[in-house]
Amino acid sequence: MSGSHGAGPSPDGHHDDLLPEDLAGLTLHAPDDPRDLAADRRAWLAEEEGGPVAAPSGTWAERRAARRRRLAVTAGVLVISLLVVAISSAVGAWVVGPQASAPPAGPLASNVPAPGEIGGLLPAEAVLQDGSTPIAARSLRPAVIVLVPDQCDECEQLLATVSRQAGSFGVSTVAVGGTDQTDQLAALSETVGPLQLSTFTDPTNTLRATYGLTGTTLLLVRDDGVVVDVVRDPAPDTRLEGALVDLAQTGPNQT
Repeated sequence: MSGSHGAGPSPDGHHDDLLPEDLAGLTLHAPDDPRDLAADRRAWLAEEEGGPVAAPSGTWAERRAARRRRLAVTAGVLVISLLVVAISSAVGAWVVGPQASAPPAGPLASNVPAPGEIGGLLPAEAVLQDGSTPIAARSLRPAVIVLVPDQCDECEQLLATVSRQAGSFGVSTVAVGGTDQTDQLAALSETVGPLQLSTFTDPTNTLRATYGLTGTTLLLVRDDGVVVDVVRDPAPDTRLEGALVDLAQTGPNQT
């Protein structure tokens, strides 16, 4: 008996019975123009959807090569889809900008100066309102608390600048006004973005009475509740990075 065998692959998987011209037909050639695969793509879609598919034609090698081309189209579509998702995510992250996670607030400091002084705590009686929900001012830490005057033409730019800087350090930005400033605070939140700016009213004006308010005032509150600085009438492009390092303690974009 000779060593030859019938049509089909040998035990090791090789098609020893194929002629050289048949082997050439198994080679997958990717076209330079993807439009050349349009017919194969339509046939593949019809096959996947259970629609009518033309009767097989050509040699076995040609049909197998055509099927491989259809698989190549499927893989190409999948790769392009993944690339689109990756690019969209990257662009979205670039537009929003880096936002660090806020560090957990530590316990309130003790044996510090009286409220109203640098190094002291916010006054304990300062209870702010978020709608109808009361919240102790001392619980807002670490934070840059912005006391907003009734008339503030530069507050939009200032709050946008401060919130971007503070957000990169995981520090909250909080705007506080009187109960008659509800509409003003809502407009600032909408302009700057509610995720970047929280707004509260101070029904008793305790913070304004404690720190004074001739214009815009920034209260830089560390995570232990200590007011490390009071910045009065800041410029719209003021830079706070040096102080923000101390507020967050861990530095920007770190946990």
